[in-house]
Amino acid sequence: MGQGLARAFPARKMAATHSSAARAQLPHDGHARTLYEAPMKRFVIMIVAVVAVSVLWMGGWFYIAGQVRGEILYLAQADGITQPRLVCDRLDVGGAPFSFSPRCTDAQITSGDMTIELAAITGTALFYTPTHIQLFATGPAKITDAFTGATQEVRWSNMHASLRLDNAMIERFSALADDLVYADMLIGETIIGTATHGEFHLLDATPADAPPGTGTVFDAYATLEDVTSEDNDIANGSLVIDARLSGLPDPALWGDPQVLGFWQALGGELVLRGIEASADGLSLTAQGAANLTDAGLVNGNLDIASQGVADRIAALVGDPSVAQIVLGSPGEDGVSRQTLRVNDGTVVVGIIPVASLPPLF
Repeated sequence: MGQGLARAFPARKMAATHSSAARAQLPHDGHARTLYEAPMKRFVIMIVAVVAVSVLWMGGWFYIAGQVRGEILYLAQADGITQPRLVCDRLDVGGAPFSFSPRCTDAQITSGDMTIELAAITGTALFYTPTHIQLFATGPAKITDAFTGATQEVRWSNMHASLRLDNAMIERFSALADDLVYADMLIGETIIGTATHGEFHLLDATPADAPPGTGTVFDAYATLEDVTSEDNDIANGSLVIDARLSGLPDPALWGDPQVLGFWQALGGELVLRGIEASADGLSLTAQGAANLTDAGLVNGNLDIASQGVADRIAALVGDPSVAQIVLGSPGEDGVSRQTLRVNDGTVVVGIIPVASLPPLF
């Protein structure tokens, strides 16, 4: 019996040892829950963070969209004289969540006697680049002059523009349009001219070291391609204008009737670096500069070289002397050259005054 007990105890001891080892190899229930709950907590925190950021983002979007809407509605309260007035029959601001896209339907822009009506104007700016604005215009544009009663219309197949701002100032503006048609609509429709493509660019060229109080400097560049005008017998025409404007006041004043006075006070000058116009049988180039006196009178000069233009003008006005005075007589190479000077509003050819310009303000 003693030997049986002796043999039983080692077996019991071995079984206990195996049981302890087995328990040591199994994870504790608390540790298992910790391993499971840790990634769940991170996932929940991530979801909460995403929701919070989304709410803040959309809150910011709605706030800025409200500000954009308010600024456009503010333009409707302008008097149309000291500041252009923009009235929208319907105004929507879309583009959430990554952009702002105000759309002004049946837009009417008034500045002085001039009124422009458009089917729609749409602007788009990305949330993270609000100073770069894309603009799209849906035509046609009806242009009415309340003073003269003249009515014109401009049509196009595609028109868009890009505006870049720097501290609320224009850094660059570009506009492009295709299939342009310019028509007089006073009595029926008379096509004045067409062009397959047109561009206009305005670039801030103010020197970094420009002293305060001297205004802004802008380079302007415009082109028209494949210009035609049946009434003026123009075909396959083109036009390029390259100019620099210095001493410009704040863009907020550009619609003010006294803007030319502000420009003169800042020492403003227009430098026409080049005009190049051509068509079948016609060519013209010009360079010059102009500024204004304290009384609003023009001072400046314009050098013109042309070929075939004088004859075309003479045929239109019925008086060849007018074209000869303005453009000069043809030289041996067939090119007419003339220099026009303007002194205090008086246009002078050589030493002969030929016209008088009224004060501009």
